Amino acid sequence: MARKPQLKTVLKNPQEWVAKNGFPELEIFVEKSDLQKFYKKLDTATLEDWAELEGVEFKPNDHASIHRMRVAQAILFKRFPKEVKPKKESPYKKYTTEQLVEMAVENEVPVEATDDMRILRMRTIMALRAHKIVE
Repeated sequence: MARKPQLKTVLKNPQEWVAKNGFPELEIFVEKSDLQKFYKKLDTATLEDWAELEGVEFKPNDHASIHRMRVAQAILFKRFPKEVKPKKESPYKKYTTEQLVEMAVENEVPVEATDDMRILRMRTIMALRAHKIVE
């Protein structure tokens, strides 16, 4: 049974290490920054091979730097998945558009009129916030 490589050894010269030993198991990277240090020193072709081996998908791009970033991020998110943050509820959700417009009229806050109710709502909220009526 082969020994797991030491992280220090892997990070010393990643390109050379991969050429001799193949790609390391993602589990040896305990910290996100260690994995980033490792793939930072790899060329794009090697990163693409690694992504294929790990079975991760990424959206190719014609721009070389963006393409490299997407491959690297795909590998990173396989080991360290993105944390989904709960969406904050809008404090304006409790008001209808009519109530917001009424508040603006009562407080003499100017709001640019429009036919689109969604845009009217947005403009009214922005105007009320600017006048510190609704936060």
